[in-house]
Amino acid sequence: MSKEVLSAVSQSYELATYSTPELRGLFNDWVFSIEQEMLGFLKGRRKVDPDEVAAHFRLTRESVIFMLGKLAREGKIKMQASGD
Repeated sequence: MSKEVLSAVSQSYELATYSTPELRGLFNDWVFSIEQEMLGFLKGRRKVDPDEVAAHFRLTRESVIFMLGKLAREGKIKMQASGD
């Protein structure tokens, strides 16, 4: 899973270096919007599976893991890995 997350982050940063300020702003607005929707979806749940979140938002598992990791780094959620 670590490789998947690092790959997604690496690709995002690579694309960001080629984009215009306008596109970066639009992307940041979209990310903020998705974050708010995810926080609403996660509210009141003790556990969720990334695949469940991905299906709900019609995003890839890798994108959801990236977004959940970002929310966890910002202290908005608590994230725990499991080997199940």
